[in-house]
Amino acid sequence: MLKKYFSENEFQYAISLLENNPYAAKERFEEYLSKYPTDYYARAYYVILLTRICLFKEAEKEYNNIIEQSHNDSFYAYGANRIKGFKHNMAIAKLKILGSQEKYQEILLLLQNNYELLNDTDRRYISYYCRSKLGMLNIENTPRYENAYRFNQSVDYNEDMFRLHIKKHEADYNIDVDEVNPAIFVPDFPLDNIIDEIKKYIPSDKGLFLGYFDDTYYFKYDNCGRINNKLVSYFKVVCFHNTVDFITMYPTNECEKLPVVDLNYLKEKDEKTKVKTLSQIDKFNKRFNRK
Repeated sequence: MLKKYFSENEFQYAISLLENNPYAAKERFEEYLSKYPTDYYARAYYVILLTRICLFKEAEKEYNNIIEQSHNDSFYAYGANRIKGFKHNMAIAKLKILGSQEKYQEILLLLQNNYELLNDTDRRYISYYCRSKLGMLNIENTPRYENAYRFNQSVDYNEDMFRLHIKKHEADYNIDVDEVNPAIFVPDFPLDNIIDEIKKYIPSDKGLFLGYFDDTYYFKYDNCGRINNKLVSYFKVVCFHNTVDFITMYPTNECEKLPVVDLNYLKEKDEKTKVKTLSQIDKFNKRFNRK
């Protein structure tokens, strides 16, 4: 009887936990890999997961172990049907490890050697970001991408641009537009006070490293916004890695299993300092009157 090297059903279950419960996903991956230690494809996914929850040293150690062990595994190196996905995941894992270490020159070299593994948008942004950090861009002569907000912020960060960027998630902006944003803060959400407050928690170990150069934080503030017209009590903030330079901020849901900072202690203070008029709130509720 042939030895079983992986279980697709068990692997897919672990993957299904990645987005909304990464710590449970970690436990599930570890259980899975104890049974299928030569499923290097899954092990590469596990490295990516470790970077997502900011266990960077563990991720690098596991990455190096995989390189050594898979190289010496003749069956996997030459015959496994998951080898293409394995190579892709290992390249992504290495990019994320290097991104966390801010090793921009090594990232550019990795990009050059793995050109086909990334889509054009990701490849262009990663290259642009690294070159900006290495001083390889002349800001005065660098194209200002009209529709590439994150590109421009990576070169010359401006908090006013961030505030302009998130206006599409504000209630007032969406009252009279034809196409409403699916993620909207409620009218009396004290945006300025909240931004000042969350700076106390950023950067911190509460963040998740979901991209290559950015951290994501989750906050709880009851009934802070609507997702597709349903009230939610969480919002997320994305910043450039290890900084308080905000990229975006908007209401979200399904955060119960994520690291969350509860800001509801601000509500009593906010009740005394609301600046939205009743007419604005009434107008908003008239359009968005469902729970």
